[in-house]
Amino acid sequence: MVTSKEEVEVELLDMRSIVLSVKQKLEPTRKKYYASITVADTLPKACGYLPWIEEVWMNYLSNGLKYGGTPPSLEIGANLEGGMVKYWVKDQGDGMTQAEVSKLFTEATTTQLDKHRSSEAHFGLTIVHRIVTKLGGEVGVESEVEKGSRFWFTLPKNQNIT
Repeated sequence: MVTSKEEVEVELLDMRSIVLSVKQKLEPTRKKYYASITVADTLPKACGYLPWIEEVWMNYLSNGLKYGGTPPSLEIGANLEGGMVKYWVKDQGDGMTQAEVSKLFTEATTTQLDKHRSSEAHFGLTIVHRIVTKLGGEVGVESEVEKGSRFWFTLPKNQNIT
């Protein structure tokens, strides 16, 4: 359960080892979809709370395996943007319209979702949004119909927590 920022211990995280751990946990799902997952050789460290960040990666990767193409091909990377690290998962799926994208990270409501993303995936993305914003970051997606999507989140690269 996501609680307030004060109740968790934020630390500098080795993001590549977290991603590789989550990837290993999802190995049966990867095999089921005949997917490939490519992880950048280096991912910058960033500040976060380990159990929450594992949940973020679990959501992004499991959604990518389900909706990221046939077969899914996921690419994981990151880049520095000022004092933040932007992590991303790029897929080769159907992509989404801007209207569909605008609904992805919103709180679950009775809003009808598009044919590509289930309500389960939508709920997972609302959790991702809650986690990342509590840690001082942002979430988003860049998508184009028939060209795939790139889901991203940012976290502070330095520990500025008192």
